Amino acid sequence: MARFMTDTILSILRAGAAAHPEATALRFVDPAELDFEGSAPRIVTYGQLLPRVVALANAYRALSGKDRPTVSLLIPSTIDGIVALLAAEVAGRANPINHFLAPDEIAAAMAAAGADIAVGHGAPGPQGVWARLETAAAGIPVRIATDRASAPAGAHTVRDLVQAHPTALAGPEPQAGDLAALFNTAGTTGRPKIVPLTHRNLLAAASALSSAWAMDGGTRIVNALPLFHVAGSNLLLTAPLLAGAEVQLFAEAGLRSPLVLARHWDLVQHARPTVIGGIPSSLVALLEIPLKGADISSVRFCATGGAPMPAIAAAQFERMFGLPIHTIYGMTETAGLIATAPVAAPPDYATVGRPAPQTDVRILEYGEGGPGAPVASGPGVIAVRGPQVFGGYLEGGGLADGWLVTGDMGAMTGGALAVTGRSKDIIIRSGNNIDPSVIEEAAESHPAVAACAAVAMPDRYAGEVPALFVTLHEGMSPGTDAIEHHLRQRLAEPHARPAHIFVVRDLPLTRVGKVFRLELRRMAAEHALRAALPDFGGAITLGGDGAVLVAGIDCPQSRRTIEGLGLRLA
Repeated sequence: MARFMTDTILSILRAGAAAHPEATALRFVDPAELDFEGSAPRIVTYGQLLPRVVALANAYRALSGKDRPTVSLLIPSTIDGIVALLAAEVAGRANPINHFLAPDEIAAAMAAAGADIAVGHGAPGPQGVWARLETAAAGIPVRIATDRASAPAGAHTVRDLVQAHPTALAGPEPQAGDLAALFNTAGTTGRPKIVPLTHRNLLAAASALSSAWAMDGGTRIVNALPLFHVAGSNLLLTAPLLAGAEVQLFAEAGLRSPLVLARHWDLVQHARPTVIGGIPSSLVALLEIPLKGADISSVRFCATGGAPMPAIAAAQFERMFGLPIHTIYGMTETAGLIATAPVAAPPDYATVGRPAPQTDVRILEYGEGGPGAPVASGPGVIAVRGPQVFGGYLEGGGLADGWLVTGDMGAMTGGALAVTGRSKDIIIRSGNNIDPSVIEEAAESHPAVAACAAVAMPDRYAGEVPALFVTLHEGMSPGTDAIEHHLRQRLAEPHARPAHIFVVRDLPLTRVGKVFRLELRRMAAEHALRAALPDFGGAITLGGDGAVLVAGIDCPQSRRTIEGLGLRLA
């Protein structure tokens, strides 16, 4: 099927409704219903999706009294959740927020985006999303529930609003250069930084992925990532809609659901997707779920992104299930995509694939003072420029001459991009970005802690976990259990809680007196490696690009363990 010339989210939906109105656009599969014969599938066709989205976009504009409202969304992966997201992009600006955050963090994210409307899952109970939304959105007069069945009394619901509003767009048409989405860079920072993305940014990334993965009307892709991730709300949604493909949702929480994980291969046999995927930790978890005879012959490949995928685990996945893994490398600031491996070629697990079309990549010299001049191939700091790259943060700053310095370390090899580590300090745990300063501020509030630093520690399942190094005030000696308890009370986001706490005499410092985080990363990596290999007798050092290197290992099994932790052999 030919791709349409489209430049906004609305034009994609219009093109799909005109070209193949009866084709399935969205399919929701509930694992609890797999054993019930004749259960009705929950699907929306392209012909049905367009009028629903436009009607809700009209509702957003009418309820807010604005032509371009900002809609904050705390939504699960359901059909109504996706309609709510797309309608926000058509009407004005969608602001997807991690609904697992505490109410004060949600409120801060909404305030930073300037929300006019709040949309959330209406699940009952004090721990549900709606309860957090009600607390966080106290100053926002318009609140909408995505599910009619459990919506609080008197609340607007997506379906009621769709039925009550016209299906021809009222007000200004969105343009390619208009802002379509406002993403929060990291929900655990406590100081939200907003990434504005235009329709042009979103479609540039989506079109590049759709082409690289050869999506067409026969593609059926499982979107297993949450909609508050740019990959979940753009790459694995906009890209298939652009190609007339079918987007499949496995329950509201995707692979975060234990039931979806346990019955994943049954779901694949039932729904017959052609592309499956998940964050690396989810794929590692699937290695423990046997096929038990399930027919997965419909699947062409598996996709991953959001965090580094250990090459050993990727190769093991391919051997076990016969499915190659294609990596998405990108950032929120690039609408989710910088590079990927095209499906026409087998993936090279030492790289993340080739840069997207019209995307320029530079490798900058790495130094203690920050990125320097471009170098021929690397290693160095990765910088990127292209049509998918945002224009700067909502608060200001971010780019120089259109170039985004990613903070990731890497090198170009044979036209492909290899990502070797990060110069920035963000910790990525199972695809969740964690600002170490949040952990450090919480730890420093303990009366015994004199100084501290949080860094990433390699982990086979999560990719990375936070490790906290602390020094204590003289004369004080609380156990690490006491510090851990203190942090549980102050860190609402479980992913931000350190997996390991180390009490040290002094923190290592650089020549200018700053905490030498690279050395702490080396120390954390050594602890993880010695836990995995008690008889380890090699050397652990820092490479010139800041990567942790392991030398003196001859045993093949030990080498596989080292690579499985994401460490490099010297």
